Amino acid sequence: MSNGGFEIEGFRFSAVSAGIKRPDLVRPDFALIFSDHAAVTVGVTTTNLVCAAPVTVTRQRLLGGLSQAVLINSGNANAYTGESGIRDSLALASGVATLLSINEELVIPMSTGVIGQPLPLGRMQEKLPELVKSLHSSKFERVASAIMTTDTKPKIASSEKTLSNGPMKIIGMAKGAGMIAPNMATMLAVILVDVLVERSVLQKAFIDANRLTFNRVTIDGDTSTNDTALVLSGGLAFPRELKTDISDLEIFSEALFDVCSSLANQIVKDGEGATKVVNIKVRGTYDEAAAEKVARRIAESPLVKTAFHGEDPNWGRIVCAAGSAGISFDPSRIDLWIGAVQIVRSGRLIDGDWETQSKREMAKPEFSVTIDLKEGHYEASILTCDLSEEYVEINADYRS
Repeated sequence: MSNGGFEIEGFRFSAVSAGIKRPDLVRPDFALIFSDHAAVTVGVTTTNLVCAAPVTVTRQRLLGGLSQAVLINSGNANAYTGESGIRDSLALASGVATLLSINEELVIPMSTGVIGQPLPLGRMQEKLPELVKSLHSSKFERVASAIMTTDTKPKIASSEKTLSNGPMKIIGMAKGAGMIAPNMATMLAVILVDVLVERSVLQKAFIDANRLTFNRVTIDGDTSTNDTALVLSGGLAFPRELKTDISDLEIFSEALFDVCSSLANQIVKDGEGATKVVNIKVRGTYDEAAAEKVARRIAESPLVKTAFHGEDPNWGRIVCAAGSAGISFDPSRIDLWIGAVQIVRSGRLIDGDWETQSKREMAKPEFSVTIDLKEGHYEASILTCDLSEEYVEINADYRS
């Protein structure tokens, strides 16, 4: 899609190279998203007790409900850096606020990269004037590339709908390829809306979308120190407002969900070393939380994920993982499918050549695993990927 497809009224973007991970590494790694006027802002952040300095600052600033700039760096997480990390985060936010002539409380900082190292504050401060000077409506995709770490491609999505009082556009970017297993955001993400949405409405719509998208993907079972996802609404001086009739609310909520869902799916497809995308579906539980718990346990099992990589229909690993999720069910009643191929019926292997057929399903780049526990009427799904040799290689050398 062309740059024009990711332009949105009221917002401008820039990204520069600051050598954040290493001075000799020349690539865009320092980015700015700027709203022409203060935008209604909501967000979710990591549930990891060891949270990064910018997360601490962001949580405080989200309480105000407004922001006008998001300052993002890759290459350094500014996590586990103590009070000095918070001071560095505040200093950068204050510096860019001065150059933008806005209140520093309206700047939200985000970082991603190596944990436990201080930011190269001097190099980053030197780049702030260039960041501000180069702001332009056409640079959304450049920012999406600048925030990547082990990602192989930027994650971007958009949705355009028509409300009762005119058109609406939502665009979003995300980064994330490993350390993805949330109870909140999963990664860094920024989503922009060109209509003004009342804060409580925006918060509810985003929490609902987040629960069924970003919170339903897992790469490796590890929750990052820096996970943050934001939605900014209405960057123009006098934006059109989202009306609160049921029809407009449904249209907006659906569009927001679509953007979040697309970004979440792109994260799994770009999982570190991933060659397969697998949708784990669990149904027949006594509540949705139970189904999600079983699905997540299967999705995060290293034994199951390596079987996915080897295209081995090792149904025993799947059943074993389900049984260790802490959810009560009768193993003698379950049904199990890989793709459209049923393997287990009422706790017993079916007759016929299920192995050849299921291997054929697993040879596809995307397939599903479905397990019916027959304990109730609820269901949930988790999107995951396989576990490959490349995942180990990437993470063994991550700091270098």
